[in-house]
Amino acid sequence: MAFAYSNSSSFPPKRGQIKAQIFESLAKTVVSRASKLGKAVGRIIGEGGSGSGSGGSASSTPPPSAYNSDGNSDVS
Repeated sequence: MAFAYSNSSSFPPKRGQIKAQIFESLAKTVVSRASKLGKAVGRIIGEGGSGSGSGGSASSTPPPSAYNSDGNSDVS
């Protein structure tokens, strides 16, 4: 009974190669998530934390309105 052997045999990976691949994948994931989190925090801080999505900050001047908060200042 004859067995057919191939010339190229498959060896297990070199020592530490699997750990290196796992840590490389983990590092890429952490960097990607941190980058996305940093962008989200930057948008929130850029909006002044208002959360309205208008892009204005809380310290900006509000839009003018017809309401006069001075009361009857024009009446003497």
